Amino acid sequence: MANAEKTSSGSDIDEKKRKRKLSNRESARRSRLKKQKLMEDTIIEISTLERRIKENIERCKVARRRLDSLESENVALRSEKTWLLSYVSDLENMIATTSLTLTHSGGDDENVNVEIAAGDCRRRPMHEYSCGSLQTLASFET
Repeated sequence: MANAEKTSSGSDIDEKKRKRKLSNRESARRSRLKKQKLMEDTIIEISTLERRIKENIERCKVARRRLDSLESENVALRSEKTWLLSYVSDLENMIATTSLTLTHSGGDDENVNVEIAAGDCRRRPMHEYSCGSLQTLASFET
């Protein structure tokens, strides 16, 4: 009977080993599947991030071109502003140093002279002039 118990306990041990091997194989299979899924998800995430990087690089290029354009336009506008300020200053100096005489013929052929003073309220502020560019202002000079 002792021999039968040994056989029985030996087969129990073999059965336990077999179940443990089976359990280990199943666990290893699940681990490989989990690792494979993680790898696939990582690859998808990498390609998504690479696509977003390319999109952001393109947005950055567009923004840089726009910035360069605006900076160039700003330089031109500042130059035009300087020119306009100089132009207005020259006009104010002309008005201050020159008398404008208007001659009006009356009914009895008498001439009436009117002088516009430098501080006259008929002088318009700069923002009322509708000169849009240097070319427009240059055409007034000729």
